[in-house]
Amino acid sequence: MKKKTVKRLIGLILILISYGYIMYKLLKFDELKSLDFYSIINTNNNFIFFISALLLMPINWCVETIKWRKLIESIQKLGFFYSYQAVFAGISMGIFTPNRIGEIGGRILFLEKGKRTYALLATSLGSFAQLITTIIAGLVGLIYLLKLYPGTIHLSVMLHRLFIVVVIILLSLLLWLYFNTKSIKPILLKFSFFKSRENQISFFSDTKPSLLLQVIVLSMIRYMIFFVQFYLFLHFFDIDLTIAQTFISVSLIYLFSALIPTTTLIELGIKGSLAIFFIGLFSTNYIGIVLSTIFLWIINLAIPALIGSIFFLKKNIL
Repeated sequence: MKKKTVKRLIGLILILISYGYIMYKLLKFDELKSLDFYSIINTNNNFIFFISALLLMPINWCVETIKWRKLIESIQKLGFFYSYQAVFAGISMGIFTPNRIGEIGGRILFLEKGKRTYALLATSLGSFAQLITTIIAGLVGLIYLLKLYPGTIHLSVMLHRLFIVVVIILLSLLLWLYFNTKSIKPILLKFSFFKSRENQISFFSDTKPSLLLQVIVLSMIRYMIFFVQFYLFLHFFDIDLTIAQTFISVSLIYLFSALIPTTTLIELGIKGSLAIFFIGLFSTNYIGIVLSTIFLWIINLAIPALIGSIFFLKKNIL
């Protein structure tokens, strides 16, 4: 069986499992009939939640634009609005690729041809910082889950403590690797896989710690925006979770969805099923959970992708 066929088959299985799990939960609890869309939309408080989540979308991508500009500043200086267009164009291209990796390629097309390779590396560093942030938040979410709701995962006291120690070590290691690429460069270059990529490793290792700190802080700000948006949508659909419950749920949703290779279409199903599983630990309003996930996807990805396609056409890249 060809590699491409296997990938398609895995993708199809992921779609069937994800959307199948969502349908099972929705049909089993049959809450769709009890959901009053009219009253939700016409409740002032709920409407404020929706508008607030919507307004956070351009702010989210503004933060990403600032982060990207800082990373490519030494390669090519770009105006803020031009960079903003490039970021949106990247979303448009990335929506069809696994884990939205095409976002990087979409952005660098807005740069001069001779500078695109290093811009690709700089942009990858930004994506890596965002991934580290997601993993760190997810691991912290796991610790909170075990501490605040010990009955959720049945572990002995010793295993519980051991797990927390392992998580803390992983968190420390991730941050150390991010800020100390130069220290591990000689070790990496001993392997043939990394030896052929010496220029790339040198680029990462030569990045100033002050810039790395700014990038990770901006990545954390973006993560906080995602979290607040999810929190607002959950309350818009009458899911009254505490801040702690929301953090635990959302951090674990993003952690597992980041680690599963998916395209955007599959990602929506994966996130929906993960949301039902993790938020379902604290609420049985599965309709509201799924709708929160869908609306978040529409606002943060579908709408920006449509806007980005316009920027692509304006640039005559397509």
